[in-house]
Amino acid sequence: MNLRDVYIDEVTSRIPESMRQDVALELESTIDDMTGNDPSETALFEALRQLGDPHILAARYANRPLHLIGPALFTQYVNVIKIVLPIAVTVITILSVIGYLNNSIDDTSWLPFLIQAFLQVGAAIFNVVVQTLFWITLTFFIIERAVPEGEVPFSSWKPEQLKKVKPRSTSISFGSILFDFVATVLMVVLYVNAEQMIRVVMNGKSYPLLNPSVLDRFLPFVIALAVFGIAIAIYKWMVRHWTKPLALWNALFNVVWIVVTALILLQPDLISSDAISLIAAQISIDVETISRWGVRSVLITVTIVCIIDLAEGLIKAFRR
Repeated sequence: MNLRDVYIDEVTSRIPESMRQDVALELESTIDDMTGNDPSETALFEALRQLGDPHILAARYANRPLHLIGPALFTQYVNVIKIVLPIAVTVITILSVIGYLNNSIDDTSWLPFLIQAFLQVGAAIFNVVVQTLFWITLTFFIIERAVPEGEVPFSSWKPEQLKKVKPRSTSISFGSILFDFVATVLMVVLYVNAEQMIRVVMNGKSYPLLNPSVLDRFLPFVIALAVFGIAIAIYKWMVRHWTKPLALWNALFNVVWIVVTALILLQPDLISSDAISLIAAQISIDVETISRWGVRSVLITVTIVCIIDLAEGLIKAFRR
């Protein structure tokens, strides 16, 4: 078998059997025309070089793409990943954190606790990322090969859509929305489990740092605030840019957050008396002073973060 026949066999063996005879005859004629009256090996090599890789030529004849996701679907493929992947990561992060915190918490140091939490949540996130990318890619792989040539599914773009495009200066990043979701859920979980998670452990003795009765008294306000925050985060995800109503609702949420935080932190019996006694027995510094400055520091931090968030929304929404 000469090189021409080997090349033709390499092509035809990779296409449907019903096409092989016609393609073989076409290639024989094409190669003979390209070599002309010069049947030398050099002329044949040049002809075959121009025809190219037989794998690629076979894919063209069989109309089978050699790429996983082609240019016609790649934009939609990336857009689906941008939407689905953050949602999947957010959900699995929240569920993993809640599941881990619901486990029994030993009175040990925070470092092993945090390391174990990081490893467990990280493994869950890695697994969901791999699974999400696999199934999205498989779906588009099937669509790529099932759709007739020339058709572009999911594409319904019209010039009129440009009227709905908002300035990029008012856009809301998905990262900030994700942070809002996660921070809100973690805040509620931490608040509900504060008696087990925020404790003072010294010399084998353990007491909750915060008074459970005070936390229970404000629990309905915290739950209502969390629902308010999640609703705003969902609204942000839906519109994806700052509008005046959204900025005003976001400002109200931050103001209420500051007020509720201040009401809780400024309760005179917020710090457990047992925890204060245990700390006072170990250090010579005035525990009341330490607790007062600690409460003030937390309140100032929350206030600064809320002011920055509400200012960003108001500035972006009203400066146009």
